Amino acid sequence: ELQAKGWSDRELLRAEQILERAEQHDIFLSRFTFWSAIVAVIISNLIVSMVLVPFLVFFKPWALYLILILLAGLVGYIYNFLITDVKHLERKHHILAGIIVPLIALGNVALIVIIAQKFLEKSVISGSGVNPWAMGIVFGVVFIIPSVVDRIRIAVKNRKRAVLVR
Repeated sequence: ELQAKGWSDRELLRAEQILERAEQHDIFLSRFTFWSAIVAVIISNLIVSMVLVPFLVFFKPWALYLILILLAGLVGYIYNFLITDVKHLERKHHILAGIIVPLIALGNVALIVIIAQKFLEKSVISGSGVNPWAMGIVFGVVFIIPSVVDRIRIAVKNRKRAVLVR
């Protein structure tokens, strides 16, 4: 089409090279964003764990769980948003994200329990009776919920699309 409009072979080759370079740049940025999101989630989980544990002593269990659920949901939503919104990710990246999300949640369960037990051992104030294992499990489950909901939403959308095509 462009040759019909008067473009020379040299101009066509140059345009192809520019477009190819831009696509390679987009792929690099997508991969960088993917790995940055994973590192950011790991660091944010670490911070949430270290910040929440001292509050075991001060908050009532219901307030602590409310804060825990809000933080876990927020971190899980942000992670899921970053991973699903990144363009140019291959299927292997999405599979890797699906494996890493539960691993991060499990790691966070262990981290909350370990930090809470050490904190409560050294604390002169008695704890609020909140089980750190329960806290870790609640955090892990709520952290994974945005990812699971998004996968269900995509499956339903694809199923509807398949029905419309038939």
